[in-house]
Amino acid sequence: MLADETDFIDLYGKLRLEPDCSLAEFKQAYRRHVSAWHPDRRSRGERADALAARRLQRLMAQYSAAMDFHRQHGRLPGAPPPKPASSCGSALARDSEASQENVAVNRGAGSVESSASPIARKRAPTSERRWLLVAGLVVVGLGVWALVPDPDRVDPSVEGVPEVVADVVAPAADAASLAIGMKDNEVTAIEGEPTLRSADRWEYGPSWVRFEGGSVVDWYSSPLRTLHVRSSHPPR
Repeated sequence: MLADETDFIDLYGKLRLEPDCSLAEFKQAYRRHVSAWHPDRRSRGERADALAARRLQRLMAQYSAAMDFHRQHGRLPGAPPPKPASSCGSALARDSEASQENVAVNRGAGSVESSASPIARKRAPTSERRWLLVAGLVVVGLGVWALVPDPDRVDPSVEGVPEVVADVVAPAADAASLAIGMKDNEVTAIEGEPTLRSADRWEYGPSWVRFEGGSVVDWYSSPLRTLHVRSSHPPR
């Protein structure tokens, strides 16, 4: 039986998706579900907030496990494996057949020069050049792939996905922290780009910062994604 964090059937049921959905549909449904379970939006009291936080944390763990599966296998859990490209294999098979044919012609000719000998001598270098070209393209492709950053390993706050934090660590006393009256550029310098942005409210996963007249007037720091503050709400 799968563990809770890897119960992909339960995850698809929450997101109302099928396993063969696209990666973009999967991420969009996840963000929508996270927003629906936002502690600030579902505040019903301390007990209800704790239940919402546990459900949100389990959803984040299941999503993280699904993304790890996608990075390892190139597909979402339960989705059919991608069909292998047959064109490259056919080309390699044709090259192998041509190479074997050249060897047979050279062996059968022996010491007697036939009318096909010049053709065989020309085809062998052509096949070798083709193999070298294929090998060169593979090497170049691997080099480009190594230089391209993996889009699934970017900072979750940039992609709109809350971070799964194992331990909540309070900001150091001498580190920069939010304060009432800060401007939006100062908040960006401390917290980075928000997950969701509106005219008077920036969201960092389940946490948020509220503005009035371009200045900070309030915030909420969730234990699931802490802000650089000393308390969950500003002192009154």
